[in-house]
Amino acid sequence: MIKYYVQLIIKSMKPTIFLSGLSVIVLTFLLLMALPTGSYALGSENDSPPSRKAYIILVDKMAVEDISPELTPNIYRMVENGALGLATSRTLRGQNNMDSSLTIGSGNIARLYAKGIMAYDRDEAVTSQGKTAAEYYCSLTGYEPGNSAVLFVNLPEVVIGLSEENVSTIPGALGENLHLNDLEVAVLGNSDYDGEMLRIGAAIGMDADGQIAYGDVGQNTLTYLPRRFINQGTDYSYLQEKLAAVNPSADLIILELSDLARLEKSVMAFPTLYANEKATCLSEIDQMVGHVLNGFDPDRDLVLLFPPSASSEQLKLKNSFLPVVAYGKNISPGSLTSGSTRRNFIIASTDIAPTVLDFFGLKDQLNSMIGVPVRVSSFQGDTLDTAAVIADSASTTTRLRTILVKSYVVMQIVFILLAVFAIFWFKPLRKLAEPLVLSLVTVPLVFLFLGRIPFGQDIYYILGAIVLVTLVTILFTKIFKENMFYAFIYVSSLTLLILIIDTLTGTSLIQCSVLGYDPMVGARYYGIGNEYMGIMLGSSIITAAAIFEKYSSRLVLAALTLFFLFLCFIIGNPGLGAQSDGIITAPVAFLVTLFLFSNLKMNWGLLAAVFGIVIAAAAALIGYDIHKPVELQSHLGRSFNHIVQGGSKELWTILLRKASMNIHLIRYTIWSRVFLVMFLVLSLLVFKPVGALRQLLQERPVLVKGFAGLITGAVIALVINDSGIVATSTTCIYLVIPLLLLMFEIQENKLEEDIPSAAENN
Repeated sequence: MIKYYVQLIIKSMKPTIFLSGLSVIVLTFLLLMALPTGSYALGSENDSPPSRKAYIILVDKMAVEDISPELTPNIYRMVENGALGLATSRTLRGQNNMDSSLTIGSGNIARLYAKGIMAYDRDEAVTSQGKTAAEYYCSLTGYEPGNSAVLFVNLPEVVIGLSEENVSTIPGALGENLHLNDLEVAVLGNSDYDGEMLRIGAAIGMDADGQIAYGDVGQNTLTYLPRRFINQGTDYSYLQEKLAAVNPSADLIILELSDLARLEKSVMAFPTLYANEKATCLSEIDQMVGHVLNGFDPDRDLVLLFPPSASSEQLKLKNSFLPVVAYGKNISPGSLTSGSTRRNFIIASTDIAPTVLDFFGLKDQLNSMIGVPVRVSSFQGDTLDTAAVIADSASTTTRLRTILVKSYVVMQIVFILLAVFAIFWFKPLRKLAEPLVLSLVTVPLVFLFLGRIPFGQDIYYILGAIVLVTLVTILFTKIFKENMFYAFIYVSSLTLLILIIDTLTGTSLIQCSVLGYDPMVGARYYGIGNEYMGIMLGSSIITAAAIFEKYSSRLVLAALTLFFLFLCFIIGNPGLGAQSDGIITAPVAFLVTLFLFSNLKMNWGLLAAVFGIVIAAAAALIGYDIHKPVELQSHLGRSFNHIVQGGSKELWTILLRKASMNIHLIRYTIWSRVFLVMFLVLSLLVFKPVGALRQLLQERPVLVKGFAGLITGAVIALVINDSGIVATSTTCIYLVIPLLLLMFEIQENKLEEDIPSAAENN
């Protein structure tokens, strides 16, 4: 296949007016990209009166279901009069409170290393070293602790570790930005338990030197509870005294209330005792929250309450969302959202630090944060119930993704190999192999709707997927009977049509599809996603090839050109598909396809001009995006904003991160297995059956040109996309499957020709 593709591209002729046409097309695409597709109302006041205070209350392991008017009336009051959101907990490593807290305080993905969090009160003894924390800190960092109350001792380990991670993360970016503007931080409380030290609040509140001006994270914040299920808990009376002491001096106060986390670490008890202890912990936490609110002015101050990590019970359900309650100045009742996610109720944990800075009227002077300030979206209804439903839906998709996607990939491998076996060695298998191969292209269509069907339990979703794929395959097999290739074209075109409609109407189907993306892990929140970008690219090119084969005229070619231009607009527009890598992949693949359909000749000047136009269009889109307010920018616009601020170093960091991600996925994702099988099958079909591909090139040249366009898109997606192996594999579905079906068709026609010949000879 590749050999014929190369021959088609390299054939030489004189250039024609095609270049001018391409210029007009792509420049029109450029102008379309610049059209706004909607508004995103944000409101923020940037005044920062000196008396303004922000509070961060950390309630580790708290879930949405733990908030109720009976058990947590103060937190419930915050929800009723404030806004509720669900934060993703993406870090550089895993879903744990240490990595999550460092990520939150940095406003960028981060992780801890061997020593974890070593944070102490300045005069606290580091017994393993025989020194005070201030002495040990100075010996490791070379920094003078000054009058700082709390010190993050193992800062060098974290800074050096992150410097090797291809990220622009600065540990302590939140505290450092506040410090640069003469605003002070206080941290009170810890998550210590049974001799294990854990001070997650310090990781959020420290500055870039690992220092916190005020606070107490030592053993005095704990009390022993000999008659309770948990052996140690937060000493709330002591914490209230320390809060009163730091309140006049600190601008940001972080309270670490971690009795729920201590409960998870306790020895197993009978369920009734566990439930009673959890209720007691929640009630005491809520009373402390009430104490904070008593000295709180909602017209002046801000409270953010959230857990740094999800409970083990929720993680078993694949629900890693962190409920975030915002209450106070500029917070009206509703749901939280942000420019990072563009989803009601969903924000990123990296948005929390920029939100605190925005509250004080500050920007990130270090240019290291990837999050943006959260905003409130008005919502009519029960926010707690709605948040619980959203979390349940997202966790269901996450749980099903592993099972269904892996099953689909295994299906592809088995059915494709079965088809190859039928072509080369056992032709009677063709009648079985054809519908099985066709079923592979019905799966993306079924998966689009599956997540929107309220099946309830996971097993019903799995059974529903099997039944629906079977029924759709049987339906199209019956409709088209002897022509499986046209059945494939109609399924592909139907999938493409639904994808277009869904993208234009908010991607509600893609968001709930296991082939969409997973907001739970924080990789993507809106737009098309890599899997369906490849499917849109592949299905559009093969559908266009089938149409142009049947209706070959200049008018049809012009219509296909406009259609491809429309798809480029959908894929690349920040308000719709927002597929940054597709901005290059789709236009190049479409232009190559149109070029081949037009029977034009290639020369290096024309090739350079085509690629130049694509790059110019992409540059115009990026320029349009980065000139919008940062909270309105897509992830592409924010990335280029960081490049503008950080220069070549930031660009190099992004490129290395993308390359690292692609290499990681090629090594570990199951999609790389099916891609390898597809590549081997394509290589095999180039040479065998002998003459079959040559016959296909002679009899169906337009389809072969479409295959060449598909190969172009697959190769470019693999090279420039940070999840290139995924987009390439889904694109190749629309290359391998029709090729196998056409091979079956050639064999069937040959068999029909051989039967009369044999009869005549007899």
